Amino acid sequence: MKYKEEAINLKKLSIKLEKEENDYFREWIIEEWKHHNTVDSIYQIRIIKPEELTFEKNEEYYKIMFNNEMAGFIGIKNYEKEIYLYRFYIDERYRGQGIGTIALNKLIDMAKVQDKDISLEVMEGNIARNLYERLGFKTQYRRMILKINDNIYEN
Repeated sequence: MKYKEEAINLKKLSIKLEKEENDYFREWIIEEWKHHNTVDSIYQIRIIKPEELTFEKNEEYYKIMFNNEMAGFIGIKNYEKEIYLYRFYIDERYRGQGIGTIALNKLIDMAKVQDKDISLEVMEGNIARNLYERLGFKTQYRRMILKINDNIYEN
């Protein structure tokens, strides 16, 4: 019953994904990294300056718009047969309102139109894992990391 009520309420939210140039997201990506470091204690990311960020040719970024305000963003790597959810961030002020659920459903719709699978990586304790599972994502492999270069990952 709870999920049915949530689904009805989510339909009332007006959420749009708007494609934007990658450079627009430099500051947002830094915020996403800071948040990532608070939820994934094993996989700490070294925070760099926005101007040091580089983008690959297949990276695409979308603003998550809620009531004509940017509530977060989705960054993907668009491959021939797969969309890799590379970055996903909802600003603190907008979390817990269903905005992320709707945004991910829009990404799923995009993947269906392009006839592509969607993949992502998420650590066991990350709260977003519940959202991904609720939307049908399944764990396929286990990822292991051997930290060698602390210039890339911090303890």
